[in-house]
Amino acid sequence: MRRRQSLGLVAVLACGMLAAGAAGKVSEAEARNRLIKIIEQLEKTRFCQSGRCRYTDVRFQVSQTDRADRPFKGLIRAGIVRPSQTLDKARYQLEFIGGRWQLMGGTESTDVNEALYTGDNYEFTSAYGRTPVRGKLTDPTNDLETGYKRLYLKILDKGRER
Repeated sequence: MRRRQSLGLVAVLACGMLAAGAAGKVSEAEARNRLIKIIEQLEKTRFCQSGRCRYTDVRFQVSQTDRADRPFKGLIRAGIVRPSQTLDKARYQLEFIGGRWQLMGGTESTDVNEALYTGDNYEFTSAYGRTPVRGKLTDPTNDLETGYKRLYLKILDKGRER
């Protein structure tokens, strides 16, 4: 009798876990819509020291992966309009982890500067300097006003979808 009760309890728990797992899955369409909401905020944001830099021609793609813990990956590409009237480029990679978009890294390229980001770490290489500048976006002394930093800290919550 005890064995039958134990098997019954195991069956109920297994069904509950399967149902919870199925309910926790997000469709590609929902993941895409959530990324679009992030992009809508990105398109409204202004950055740079002057606050006059903005994104233009923002494009994105969402694709499925073969990993159950990271079912989707996203890519955002955009132009960056700066007061100097040069069109710079941004490229950001995201992964859908734990039911939320997570900013994994990216690049921002200008006519004189290349920025590489991995999580909250950055490295700037300038045409005018030989030594790359490295640091953390979350460092309290960091006064950078880049698009990636704005996305990482203001639109997202330290790189994670709010």
